[in-house]
Amino acid sequence: MNFNNVFSIVGKIMLLLALVQTVPAALAFYYHEPVSPFLASIIITGMIGLICHIKFQKTDEDEWTVRESYSVVALSWLFSALVCSIPFLLSGMSPINAFFESMSGVTTTGSTVMANIELFPKSLLFWRALLQWLGGLGVVALFIAVIPKVNMKGRQLYKAEFSGPTEDKLSPKISSTAKILWLFYIGVTALLVILLFLLGVSAYDSFAFAFSVMSSGGFAPYTDSVLPILSNPLTFVIIIIFMIIAGTNFALIYKSMTKGIRYLLKDEEFRVYIAFFLLVSSALAIILLRDTDYDLIMSIKHAFFQISSLMTTTGLVTVDFNMWSDAAKIILFLAMLTGSCSGSTSGGPTFVRWIILFRYVRRDVFKFIHPNAVKPVKYNGRSLSEETVHSTISFMILYFVILLVSSVLLGILGLDLVSAVTSALTALGNVGPSFGLIGPLDNFSVLPAASRLILIFNMWIGRLELYTVILLFTREFWKR
Repeated sequence: MNFNNVFSIVGKIMLLLALVQTVPAALAFYYHEPVSPFLASIIITGMIGLICHIKFQKTDEDEWTVRESYSVVALSWLFSALVCSIPFLLSGMSPINAFFESMSGVTTTGSTVMANIELFPKSLLFWRALLQWLGGLGVVALFIAVIPKVNMKGRQLYKAEFSGPTEDKLSPKISSTAKILWLFYIGVTALLVILLFLLGVSAYDSFAFAFSVMSSGGFAPYTDSVLPILSNPLTFVIIIIFMIIAGTNFALIYKSMTKGIRYLLKDEEFRVYIAFFLLVSSALAIILLRDTDYDLIMSIKHAFFQISSLMTTTGLVTVDFNMWSDAAKIILFLAMLTGSCSGSTSGGPTFVRWIILFRYVRRDVFKFIHPNAVKPVKYNGRSLSEETVHSTISFMILYFVILLVSSVLLGILGLDLVSAVTSALTALGNVGPSFGLIGPLDNFSVLPAASRLILIFNMWIGRLELYTVILLFTREFWKR
């Protein structure tokens, strides 16, 4: 392992984060709020970046290895969460709570330890919103997009950060792909800001909620989540539409803008994604109409909003669904379990993996009847390699093993079954809200400190799709 290669990149990312923190610092100055938490964070983050840049500045690109790529990505996210927690820490939070809030933001989980959110400085709440927006496409992808001449190591870093079963390249150069995706991300976010503002939402809230929606993050500047800005029914519809966009493969949307809408509609993952959304939302609306005092319109509104929010792992809420019937909660749990599309800002297993898993099972059933038949697993009309299929099955097994182990540990620490399982799942899938002890309008500060540490780990490992972090804890990874 060449630590010069690793920490030179980590140092540059720290310098980038120090620069970004000037935005909430300027906002604190504008609102006459304490600027010192951000100034201290900028100095500390910048010093870490400079030390890494000076001490580890010489890298040999010919010696760049896959191990170093995974190390850079895993450590960059961990260090980002640590340095970005400084403003929370200096604003009065405990170290664990500050780290929890920061990790939740940068991984776009959206779970919070803040109670009475409106009492916190607006600049700090804007920092939460900006932090999740940066994490939406990834801090390493941002580095690749803005730093020239990353070449081969950039490709390896990109693959380590987006380790899904399919690869979406928009250009032969990976830096160009990262730039296109970031420009698209910025453009769609700006469009949502403008639409919210035109619908009567304040400029501050327009930015805060646009960052939350497009990153699939879920942090809101209000204790009641998105409720304070929903006076206009069109706002409700616009947020649902943009949550669905955020959960769609960005590269696929970009290509469909040049090749036509049929390119988007031909994609199997997108078709399953939309079909699942419509089917499950409709089922939930029927259940709410049956089990609650909502009328038809109210049942449809809450059902479609909450399903789009949870399946895209955004986590914004319009109602305390902890009070709904068990049948409704099961539907919501199913939405939390799926995730959205690969190549989006959403977390979770993603629909492409579920598609591959079900087709693998269907093939095995077929081979029981025709044992000598050769039947490849296909996706989007193409046969997948056995390596891709096996890595997908391995991921799904590992995902549920981690979910099981973390649920058991949370149970040992005192959480009831529902709270333990849903808290572990909401952190691992980067969803945000939970059930049981921690309802959708509650916060995670009531959990024991050890439980919050487990959830922090789940957020980190879940955002990097398991293997990038898991590799750091294997003996083979560190062997020469």
